[in-house]
Amino acid sequence: MIKINKSQRKTYKFGDIALSISERAEPKETKLDIYVGLEHIDPDCIHIKRKGHPSDVKGTKLRVYPGDIIFGKRRAYQRKAAIVDFDGICSAHAMVVRANPKVILPELMPFFIHSDVFMHRAVDVSEGSLSPTIKWKILAEQEFRMPHLGDQKRIADLLWSIDEATEKKKCLLSELKQLFRVVVEKTIVNVKCESIQLRDIASKTVNGFMDGDWIESKDQSEEGIRLLQLADIGVGVFLDKSRRFITEDTFKRLNCFEVLPGDILLARMPDPIGRACIVPDIGYKMITAVDCCIIRIDENLHNKLYWVHLLNSDSMKRKIESLASGTTRSRISRKNLEAIQVYCPTKKDQDKIVNGIIGLMGNIDAVTENIGLQYQIQKQIINQIFG
Repeated sequence: MIKINKSQRKTYKFGDIALSISERAEPKETKLDIYVGLEHIDPDCIHIKRKGHPSDVKGTKLRVYPGDIIFGKRRAYQRKAAIVDFDGICSAHAMVVRANPKVILPELMPFFIHSDVFMHRAVDVSEGSLSPTIKWKILAEQEFRMPHLGDQKRIADLLWSIDEATEKKKCLLSELKQLFRVVVEKTIVNVKCESIQLRDIASKTVNGFMDGDWIESKDQSEEGIRLLQLADIGVGVFLDKSRRFITEDTFKRLNCFEVLPGDILLARMPDPIGRACIVPDIGYKMITAVDCCIIRIDENLHNKLYWVHLLNSDSMKRKIESLASGTTRSRISRKNLEAIQVYCPTKKDQDKIVNGIIGLMGNIDAVTENIGLQYQIQKQIINQIFG
């Protein structure tokens, strides 16, 4: 951790630390060509990686300049705040703040905004229940301790060096994932062998391809049998996000189909539709909701990882999307899923293909873990400085 002289820290109101920039801009009249909405800003990220165009939006917006911070004043708990590196406009649901260099260096400002002490305070002073929003006059009165200006340069240099290293690792991760998709397409999707329907990979003896159960909100409880939902299904990864349950009595009354560790869970709805993962042993008896399919595979005939990679491939995603229907949210029926034609190599060849991509998967996992570690180090330093 970085050492600073905490005895030299001073307390300032946020209105002295930063200026609120409220210059207005009309999308129809501006000659600028960049618009940033809150949807373009990722939580816990100081960089703006997506942009829109003023022609995409209506209504008065805010003018932004390089070095300004766009901070999501609505739903501050989403922790959306990023530094501007362009001339443009942004959503009026954001707050545009500019560092006062007499109190905080502009290059340190984005890290201070992302400190826990600032974000927690921002959430605390938000007003409203459905869409809590911050008022500048209230935020401006909040007090925070700032390190001495003499310390701020080396603090900022350290944080930016970590950020640069993390961004490089993110680029590497993106390239590895793209390589992985190409390898999957060449070795799994386009393998030339016998063609079968997707239903044929499922075990015939234990109802191997099933819809999830229709569970209404009145059937749910706070403990009991875990109800797996769409939120639990990542692309090849079980996310373990939902915390819904039903009772044993409900399980028996509805004659639910039990999900077992090792089953493949497939999402019949976005996002993205068709994503699949293997269910681990999470310590609960499990069922799943109607928007998911359960595929139970005979492991003597098939390699589960092979089929999970195929289901998550770009080609399969496009095929599933083309077969989905619905007005509000698209959904694919189990009948259409089961009828999809896929190439099916022998179990021996499936194992060989999976073994061939395990090394690439390991590299992706290692880089992902390293990015998480660098983020945690940066976060600890930020909170040490401003906490």
